[in-house]
Amino acid sequence: MTINIQNIDEPTEKHEDLTRLLDRVGRMARGLQYSHGLNPAQWDSLRFVARANQPSRTPGGLAAFLGTTKGTASQTLKALEKKGYVRRVANKSDKRVRHLAITEEGAALLNEDPLNCLDIAVQGLDPRLSESLSSALTQLCGEMQSRCGSNDFGVCTRCDHFEGETSGGSMRCGLKNMDLACADAGKLCVSFKPADGICGSCG
Repeated sequence: MTINIQNIDEPTEKHEDLTRLLDRVGRMARGLQYSHGLNPAQWDSLRFVARANQPSRTPGGLAAFLGTTKGTASQTLKALEKKGYVRRVANKSDKRVRHLAITEEGAALLNEDPLNCLDIAVQGLDPRLSESLSSALTQLCGEMQSRCGSNDFGVCTRCDHFEGETSGGSMRCGLKNMDLACADAGKLCVSFKPADGICGSCG
């Protein structure tokens, strides 16, 4: 039986070209992250610990963010702990719960984040093109999450569970019935539910 495979140089539909471009950019971004003795999963984990709110900074929260098993996430954490970039801190109200915290060394390493290269490339885009690209990728991200059933992550102030005013006064999480610290209100949350139906992690 003969299997016909389209020549890569043959004309393709526009959506196929876009799919290949997205895949190519993703591969380049992933390749950048084999640096400073870390791999892409370890870089993702380090960013998560630095940018997630306190209730979400748990091994389970990290596993959900990475879309992997708790066992796999645990191995990634152990590697970061061994390198001195992440540590575990006991919860003051429940000693059984351990929260993740970034160390000074870990925070310093994030200044050398290999994705800074991609960030610089994005900043070089025409502002109108950048806005259009952001809108398109936000929609695409939401569509992919809906089709694949993956978790969404976003900040508290854009969450349907958020109660209060960002300009001042008290802020609360309606889901967990708890007060929110100002520092946590603008960070990623594992229990995020978009208030406007827009993908939180990409919007």
